[in-house]
Amino acid sequence: MEIEKIHNPSEFLKANLEVQRIDVDVKILEHQNKAVDGLVRINNHQVIIEFKQEINPQNITSVEAQLLQHTTGEYLMAMANYITPKAKELLVEKNINFLDRAGNMYLDIPGMLIRIDGNSNNSVISESYKTRAFSKSGGAVVFQFLMDPQLVNAPQRTIAKYAGVSLGTIPKVFEGLKKEGFLIRLNKKEFKLVEYEKLLNKWVGVLNDKILPANFIQNYKPATISAKMLLIDGYVNGNTQWGGEAAAALLTAYLTPEAYTIFTSNKEELLKKYKLVPAQNGEIAVYNKFWNHSDSNRDHVHPVLVYAQLMATGDSRNIETAEMILNADIRPNL
Repeated sequence: MEIEKIHNPSEFLKANLEVQRIDVDVKILEHQNKAVDGLVRINNHQVIIEFKQEINPQNITSVEAQLLQHTTGEYLMAMANYITPKAKELLVEKNINFLDRAGNMYLDIPGMLIRIDGNSNNSVISESYKTRAFSKSGGAVVFQFLMDPQLVNAPQRTIAKYAGVSLGTIPKVFEGLKKEGFLIRLNKKEFKLVEYEKLLNKWVGVLNDKILPANFIQNYKPATISAKMLLIDGYVNGNTQWGGEAAAALLTAYLTPEAYTIFTSNKEELLKKYKLVPAQNGEIAVYNKFWNHSDSNRDHVHPVLVYAQLMATGDSRNIETAEMILNADIRPNL
């Protein structure tokens, strides 16, 4: 079921349940706290609703906190016009029901389990995701601007080269960013990137939904030593850099990585130099670099990428570490 906009979360949940052709008694209730977005009784079980325009891994913690703040024992439901695939996984892990505008639903209450996936979000994904600025290739360009906001005034051919995209992509990205309010024209020759942190957090979803899946190579394991020892001994450098939790450990000395990520521009050299062998459950996930500028003077990727990878996990300690990186390595350089 699709409607143009979710005006009333309780009504929307009721309507979606009634089209399932199941024996269900749904009653809309009034919550005494006006800050609560919705309250519904389903077969004698109350469900409290928190509504957001969009739910993604980086705002799940706040959605959960708001639900827990208002609940007095009701079951929890997060509702949004759009919920990213990763966010859906995290909500299920946290035992939070969800419903999006396309009718994708997870509802687990006593006597009822509903899981609906696969309804098209083409008409409900936020407009920003429809622009070229937030496509796979556009996201690679935005990454360049997040690393260096002044790059918006570089020759478009240079931007395209750094991002590894066609020259024709650049004007479309500029148009998308202007439409979304992230890029303003100062004069005939100059632009300025604005709303930086809002753009950064939007890019987190693009990275994990579009860019990383397209650049994933395979999982590997070291043939001789552990990934932990590779990290501690500082063997990785040159065309290969640590990302994610491993990079965060290098940046902060605070996080002990549980997952290891490597980005490379030369897979053959990587496998030979570090004696990595393919393994379905290997502890190192290897990705192609999706940028072409030289940054081989450090053994970890740019803090912007590290921040985005950590935020996307939804893990509280990773999010705490991401905030440390934002404060220490990103904000001071803006």
